Amino acid sequence: MHPLRRWIAEGLSSLLFPPCCRICDEPVGDPEEVICASCRGALVPVSSPICETCGRPLPEGQEAGQLCGRCMTAPPPFERARYGFFHERNLRRALINFKYNGLLHHGRGLALLLSETFQESFGKEDMDFIIPMPMHRRRLIERGFNQVILLGGRLSRRTGIPMERDIFRKIRDTIPQVGLTRSQRLTNVKGSFGVTDAGKLSGKRLLLLDDVSTTGSTIAEAALTLKRAGASAVIVLVLALRVPGVGNE
Repeated sequence: MHPLRRWIAEGLSSLLFPPCCRICDEPVGDPEEVICASCRGALVPVSSPICETCGRPLPEGQEAGQLCGRCMTAPPPFERARYGFFHERNLRRALINFKYNGLLHHGRGLALLLSETFQESFGKEDMDFIIPMPMHRRRLIERGFNQVILLGGRLSRRTGIPMERDIFRKIRDTIPQVGLTRSQRLTNVKGSFGVTDAGKLSGKRLLLLDDVSTTGSTIAEAALTLKRAGASAVIVLVLALRVPGVGNE
């Protein structure tokens, strides 16, 4: 497009569709401002001190760089996991709108937060594939899309790490994990994942991606399946950590 025509088109677009925050939908002054200052300020990062392995907050009194009791007694099947923010306030509402209310434009803001978390947590660490958490076919038909694949696609473009969206499958439908005890969650997800081409994963370092996690049971089962398929390492990245009873207003 000719520069003048592009300038006119961008001007008309801004007039008809004023730039808005991709988290709260409130207007922003700068079209390049994906997330407004108010939403930025409301984010609660999952920050140090956290368990060096599972990435979850350590109990009060423990110092950064240590392992939590769970990882010391029963090491998870992944090498390392990191969470971006707590699942509360504007972030929680944006995720709900993105996943369930069809407001797909919120994906841009959520993907930006995911990318920032990746850069802060892993830097230039060598990874072969991004593996988005899969969704069972029945739920995929109901919703129409897998939100983790959409976020993973943007992360792939930002980082240059290729995404494999079809090699990892949810082979057994499970009931929602919310409201289940930890033991019930473990039973619920056991044997629910499968790999379509184990040879492609053999010896590879994988970035397992999810949008929200509570106890980590689903992540652990997914990582175990990938390791059994031959992956040399599974690194986990989750946008939001849900704490039962917190941030559910």
